[in-house]
Amino acid sequence: MEFSPHLSLSQKQQLKLSPQLLQSFELMALPLAELQQKIKSEIESNPALELPSSWDFSYERFAQQSQQKESSKVDDTYSDSSSYGSDYGGGYDYEASDRQQKFMENALSEEETLQEHLLSQLGCESLSEEEYTVGQILITNIDANGFFLEDPHDILTSQQAAHLQKLLKILHQFEPAGVAVKDWRESLILQATLKGLKDEDLVHFKALVNGNLELMRAGKQSQVAKNLGIDEMELDALYSFLKTLTPFPGQGFASGPQQYVIPDLSIKAEDGELVLSMNNSSLPDLRVSADFEALAQDLGNTDEAKKAQQYIQNQLKSANSLIFQIQVRNQTLYRLAQVLLVQQRDFFLFGPQYIKPLTQKEVAAQIGVHETTVSRISTAKWIDTDWGIISVKKLFSNAVGDEGAELSKQAAKETIRQILEEHQGQKALSDQKISDILKERGISVARRTVAKYRNELNIDPSFIRGTN
Repeated sequence: MEFSPHLSLSQKQQLKLSPQLLQSFELMALPLAELQQKIKSEIESNPALELPSSWDFSYERFAQQSQQKESSKVDDTYSDSSSYGSDYGGGYDYEASDRQQKFMENALSEEETLQEHLLSQLGCESLSEEEYTVGQILITNIDANGFFLEDPHDILTSQQAAHLQKLLKILHQFEPAGVAVKDWRESLILQATLKGLKDEDLVHFKALVNGNLELMRAGKQSQVAKNLGIDEMELDALYSFLKTLTPFPGQGFASGPQQYVIPDLSIKAEDGELVLSMNNSSLPDLRVSADFEALAQDLGNTDEAKKAQQYIQNQLKSANSLIFQIQVRNQTLYRLAQVLLVQQRDFFLFGPQYIKPLTQKEVAAQIGVHETTVSRISTAKWIDTDWGIISVKKLFSNAVGDEGAELSKQAAKETIRQILEEHQGQKALSDQKISDILKERGISVARRTVAKYRNELNIDPSFIRGTN
């Protein structure tokens, strides 16, 4: 059989992301405070943008609002510092230091912040422009302890995420050791690795940090040694090594200006009905300057005039694009909130125990966008509710128990908290007993899952609570 060359035509669909669309994704993921800064920067660099003269863009305004709502202020951090200090048995003060600064000063500190320290090291690396941008994004997503505020995958575009592992590897070599991780456990493990711990010793160290520090604090070294499969002398050496590390590596740096959570939305009950509103007062009503737009018509036909006209057109295009993208961001966020109001109605009316299972994929289907869009628009966004200011992402939760269960992980955790509060002053409940009580209430949660949720709530196990 002979084959002859021939030409054929075929059609295929291919999505190409324009710079404007990529910027739109970036704006969606920005928290309100950073979006304000972005707008401020654009106004300063683009004369086509006009700001209403009555708009007060300073942070003093937001600081005053936050101080008035001090009781509902939320700390946006992965930091797990509630009880870790006692894991070491003393010798190191892990209590949060007094970092109260006047928010209204808005001046650069003479001391170097952790982010400034890391950015200065990033500048010494041989990186492409895109890699450097990813490094900047990661560093600005690190809190004062050295931990990520948000999952890096949630704040990077798919194109940027291709550089994530390379940049993490670089950041993990920076000083102070142990930053750019999720929490203090990952920080300790990273520090141990950097100090040369490897093979079985590293495996034992991970097991000690991830699941046995509570037992060490309770004085149950023999049980820990058994859990790790080593003798007590080896455990003592491992524990002594652990004491040379710091769980919060960023705390030796200046804290920088104190950050306040600014809610993007409000969903509260009024006369028995839920009312949804956007925090429109926190963003200016941007518009294109008519005077700047008219300049292009009065420049004539010289070469210099044509260059000026081209500049004006570019600035106008950029200004209109920013205004449109902010509108898309706000509209998407509002549509998301409308779905949350309906799906999590019981939470808004009755409290955290009534958070229902809800995934980002389900919400994306309801508002007609991709799941990644829901992830971006949910990142670092806050809702003012009758139960305090909460993260939007807290309202997404997987189901707990058997297939078809209607209880979410968040609701299960709140129920566990309530059970423990109800039994305060009595004999401390074991995880198995909590599991039994949950089962009596129609909630099927295994003992190990109870232990996991209890740890996430920063509540000690029964053998420690019973000694208090």
